[in-house]
Amino acid sequence: IDRARPRAVGAMQGRSACNDPGASGGGGGGAAAAPRLQAWDLRQVAAGQRGNTLIYNGPIADRGSVPMGCGCAGESIQQGCTSAGFAEVVGPSTLAYVGEGAGDYVTTTTYTYVGEGAGNLRVVNPTAVNWPFVCCGLGLLALAGLAILAFAPSPTTTTVVLLPGTERGAAPPAEMGECTFWGDPHIQTFDGSHPSFYGEGEFFIVKSDTVIIQGRYLGTTYTEGLAATDKVAVGGPFLEGHVIIVGCLDDGDILVDGQPVLTDFPSTFNLGGLAAITYSTEGRVVDKANAGWEKHIVHMQLPLGVRLTILRWDNYLDLRLSMPPQLNQDGSCGNFDGIPDNDSTEAIMRRVGYRVPEEDLLFHRRTEIRVSKTQEQLLRLCAPTEKAKATEACKQEGALEPKELQACLINACYGSNEHVLRMAKAMGL
Repeated sequence: IDRARPRAVGAMQGRSACNDPGASGGGGGGAAAAPRLQAWDLRQVAAGQRGNTLIYNGPIADRGSVPMGCGCAGESIQQGCTSAGFAEVVGPSTLAYVGEGAGDYVTTTTYTYVGEGAGNLRVVNPTAVNWPFVCCGLGLLALAGLAILAFAPSPTTTTVVLLPGTERGAAPPAEMGECTFWGDPHIQTFDGSHPSFYGEGEFFIVKSDTVIIQGRYLGTTYTEGLAATDKVAVGGPFLEGHVIIVGCLDDGDILVDGQPVLTDFPSTFNLGGLAAITYSTEGRVVDKANAGWEKHIVHMQLPLGVRLTILRWDNYLDLRLSMPPQLNQDGSCGNFDGIPDNDSTEAIMRRVGYRVPEEDLLFHRRTEIRVSKTQEQLLRLCAPTEKAKATEACKQEGALEPKELQACLINACYGSNEHVLRMAKAMGL
């Protein structure tokens, strides 16, 4: 009401006159009608008088007339109700206790307007909090939450299924690497190193707990007897005992478990749902120098994410191998540990041997090692101290036969040189 603080009587000390029909003023039992105060009369109440203050939130008719009662019928604001307490007009129809005098708003008891006449105000006590009930409800909610967690579906997980014979399993295919062979043979390992193997024999391309890939390196007339990749054999636990062998065009068929496959060109072969092999002209070359040649390309899609592409030329093979790292991996493609410096020819032979042991051979037999005149001349040029050191290392690795020892020495003396054929031709060897 115009931002003023008018106050009306509401006797609230001791027993409330609003709840006692026998209180003063002839208003008991609601027999007399309550006078109606005008807004300008409310403003006459002294602000300093003390008592329990009531805030009246009732509707105002005729510019703010307030229905009165509570034992104050027939009395003016100045004549007997002012010492008991105050009521303040502030809004909708509720009465709230705000403390002694015109003080701060602190709610402890709620009053409601119940009609005109005596006894028109009554005390409505605030609802007490039933703490045992609240605690019980919270406990039930907690139990319900635990039940939901217990019976909720588990998050999806990826399970690595081990192939037979792979108790330690294989590394997950989160990281793929590529190893390439071309020419006589040039090699780029998974880690980017470039070892070379110029001596003849069977070598591990990949040796691991799961994947085994072996290469047979043989000399050609074009390479002056320096070895190139002649055949590749794929096996190991990841193929469940099967063996796939691919040779160059001049050196036999494509075999699976000793039987010719892919005899037509183009053609496809499925190894019992375990591996898919295609043979066609489709694919890109490893050595750009061969881009214009007629292509005969074998594509293998193998377990564990292994992909092998073999390009068959007349007397040698190029290949591209893509795969994730495997447990205990090593071989001519390196150990796939991210460190190029430990993939030198000498380091690889020291770790896996100069040649595949006969009992681990995927090929049907070992090849007979040959040593060309160019290779013999290169061995004579090997520095004496380096040659003596290499001789001791090769013998420790099992190269005891004379030609085996020569093949091992060629790799030890010249394995770090990618262009020995070019060097030999330049020297007239």
